[in-house]
Amino acid sequence: MPPNHLQRLSLFFIALTAAFQTYALPPGHHGSLVTQCTDPRFFDETPGPDAQVTRLEHFSFTASDNTVPTSIQVKVNLQPVEIKVTPKRSGELAVEAKLSTPITEGRAWIKVTGMSHDGCDQLHTWNVYAAH
Repeated sequence: MPPNHLQRLSLFFIALTAAFQTYALPPGHHGSLVTQCTDPRFFDETPGPDAQVTRLEHFSFTASDNTVPTSIQVKVNLQPVEIKVTPKRSGELAVEAKLSTPITEGRAWIKVTGMSHDGCDQLHTWNVYAAH
């Protein structure tokens, strides 16, 4: 092959490799590729979805037993909230959050993210409405 064709062929393979890397599987929690995993779940919210309260100062929920405790992050109206994570006998995680400033009026959009031990991440949201 003349050098010009070799250069074109090399560029073709580089472009092809780059295209496939765009669709590559993400690395898992332990560095290997994730081909199949189980999403963490977040449930038993208190107050629950679309609840109406006079004041939102604290809330809680449960994370499934396949959730990495240190991966759990919580925001209320896009502001990070400190949490306390306590393992239950079942392996599930009790998560409690206390707001630095209570919400007494309007909507509180609660956003929870976390990752499973096998590398899946999950997003869970719900609204709580505060009114006097």
